[in-house]
Formats: sequence, C-alpha cells, structure tokens
Amino acid sequence: MNTNPPAALSSEAPQNAYLFNADVTHKQILSETGHLGHKGERMEILDSCMTIIVCGGNRDVAQKRLEAWVSSGAEQENPIQTVIKRIFAAPMVNQLFTERGPEPMHWPQVCARADASLEAARMDEFEQGYWADVNQLVFAHKLSVDTESLRSELPEEIRSGLNWLPEKTFFFLVSVLTPRVSPEIERANWRAEEGLDDEEFSESHDESSVFPQLVEKKTAVLVQARNSVIAAWLWRKFTNEKGLPADEIRIDPWCGAISVGS
Repeated sequence: MNTNPPAALSSEAPQNAYLFNADVTHKQILSETGHLGHKGERMEILDSCMTIIVCGGNRDVAQKRLEAWVSSGAEQENPIQTVIKRIFAAPMVNQLFTERGPEPMHWPQVCARADASLEAARMDEFEQGYWADVNQLVFAHKLSVDTESLRSELPEEIRSGLNWLPEKTFFFLVSVLTPRVSPEIERANWRAEEGLDDEEFSESHDESSVFPQLVEKKTAVLVQARNSVIAAWLWRKFTNEKGLPADEIRIDPWCGAISVGS
C-alpha cells in the first residue's frame, strides 16, 4: 500500500487537474509464528479507497500517473500486490473558490497552503462540519444572500457546532455527483462489466468494502472556507450565477496532489 506522501508539485502550474478515487485491494504474504513456535505464512488482504488530485496532461495521462502512484509504496521484505478494481475521475475547476470570490488556480502555491493547514485542520475536524448534510441545508432551500444570512438561517444545533471565525479557514473538496440509478441497477451494471455471475459477484464484492467516495462525479472544485456549509453555499452561488443545475454534492477534506511529471 502506498504510504508515501504525494511529491511536491513543480513550479510550473498545469492547466488541467483531475480528482481520482481508486477502489483498491492490497494483498501481502506475511510471516507469522504460531503459539507453539511453528512458523508459517498468511495472506493479508486490505480494501481501500485512495484519493488524489493529479495535475497536468489529459485524462489518460493523468490516470496512468494515478496508477503508478497507487502501485508505488515503501519497499518491504514482503512485497505488496496492488489490484485496482475501479477508478472514478472528475475534472477539477481551474479556480480556487473562496469567500472573497474565485481565484485563479496556481496548483503549486495552493497545494503548499493546503498542506500547511492540514495539521491544524485535523485538530478542528468537528468544527469543519463534515457531519452536516449540506445538500439538505444548502440546496433544499432558497439561496441565502450572504454568509451572515446563511448562518442566521441555520438551525441552532447546526450553527453552534461550526466554525464561524473568518480568520480560520479550511480546504474542502466539493464534488458534483452524477445522478445515480438505483443500487440494484448499479450493481447489475457493475456485475455485467466484470462478467461475473451472481455468486461470483457476491463473493468478490463485500458491501462493507464499498466506500462512499466511489461514485461517478461530473466535476470537482477546491474551496477555502470557514466550514463545509459555507463551502457548499459558495458552490451553489456559483452554479446559480452560471444557470447550472444544483446537482447533489459531497464534501471531502484536502487529499493532496501530484503532477504527471513527478
């Protein structure tokens, strides 16, 4: 499994960037000693969702860089076999959304700022508001005029749990989801793509290994805001100004970025 942090981006600012979520299985043969001193081996299997932004190139080039990153890990005595089962990708909006307005995206600079704030952000994870249902709070009602109106319109139990200090902001990944079909149809399509019968599919796809990030997305944008509700509000404000449909979104923390040339 890749345990290395993403490499720093080059000083050149690529114009294209893609958010990738990879459904990955890691397999490793480990040596172990039993209670009677007998030595043996066991297979350890770990399912994970690996998320990264890849900057530069087109979609195909970026995906090859992702695959290399997923498969690269710290060298160990027992090598890890990595199997990528599915990949979901979305083009990133080439702007950073902030409460002051959109800013031109310069990935090396923005990544340095996001990485620097990551440790502090972990200390205030609850205040960031990932627990809030932003689709219900922001998209199910009329668009608030500004952040203060948004704050006053939120229920007290929601409002009191979020950070509202303007000098304390966090980085959020806002993903716009593709409208989903029913879970039954989705599973049937997935099973057909892999050519498995019902029994084979059930054996190889444990529901507990499905991660919520592993869904089709239309696009994604990096947002710097006080909390997740404001981050969602900024995206809705943008879509409202552009006349775009208010599709369902999900919000995740900053995941790091790599470039195709690193």
